[in-house]
Amino acid sequence: MAELLEAFPRLVDPRSGRPVMERTVLVVNTSNMPVVAREASVYLGVTIAEYYRDMGHRVAVMVDSLSRWAEALRDIAARLQEMPGEEGYPTAMASRLGALYERAGRARPLGSPERTGAVTLVCAVSPPGGDFSEPVTQAALRVAGGLWALDAQLARARQFPAVDWATSYSLYADAVLPALGAAWPALRARVLGLLQRDAELREIASLIGNDELEDRDRLVLAVASLVREHVLGQNAFDPNDAYSPPDKTAALAELAIAALDRGAAALTAGADFDGLALPAVRRALAELRRAPPADHAARVAEARRLVEGLR
Repeated sequence: MAELLEAFPRLVDPRSGRPVMERTVLVVNTSNMPVVAREASVYLGVTIAEYYRDMGHRVAVMVDSLSRWAEALRDIAARLQEMPGEEGYPTAMASRLGALYERAGRARPLGSPERTGAVTLVCAVSPPGGDFSEPVTQAALRVAGGLWALDAQLARARQFPAVDWATSYSLYADAVLPALGAAWPALRARVLGLLQRDAELREIASLIGNDELEDRDRLVLAVASLVREHVLGQNAFDPNDAYSPPDKTAALAELAIAALDRGAAALTAGADFDGLALPAVRRALAELRRAPPADHAARVAEARRLVEGLR
């Protein structure tokens, strides 16, 4: 917490140029504070967020973590001699967590002037040993609209953000359709299918080696690596890559899938995998990822030209 208080005043909002701390409210509860304070701190934070929501603002609430909050509920229930549920948590824990999540969302407050505000609730859950079947995680998954599942193996492989695409999900994927068009769901499904096939092929390649795979499978591995590095990966320290607008992400995904299709067509026509110009496509996508917004269109056109030239 001391590190956060020291770092936040130095962070600058890229939209306003003002310190992030000016728009931040911190509700702090350390482990040596009373258990009832830990239980109440989540409600205090959401109540403050609702106050600003009713003023017409959009508020993001980061809760770290719901697991500690649930442990506080368990300690309080034990002292009150309530009937314990699964793993000692109170039987009402799931309903109380659902009631907390219900306070998120968009609202049109009463009164004038007419205004609309929103509260977005982002909660961290720390399942012991990474066990997603434990009660707090399951209770959260039943009511949450999305899951970012962090994977330590991806972090060790220096894949950042280390979000496991096989486990994570979102119920709001169609919300970006107005910005990306009707082709987005099919494109997203193809990318997920490519990553799933990549996981299967990597298991096989770990036994027999990449060189023993068919050229089509080697192409899948190469394009999937490109997707992991340049479509899903981001560099928080790069001002142009720290934020990826939906159209930029869609362009990167579309170019990667186009490279897969063009490469497969070239292999069918008799081309050799080692002769495909995939390194040039990889460099083009890397340049697009790091390009400033003003150069976005030019980088997309250059990458598309290289993809269409795969043969």
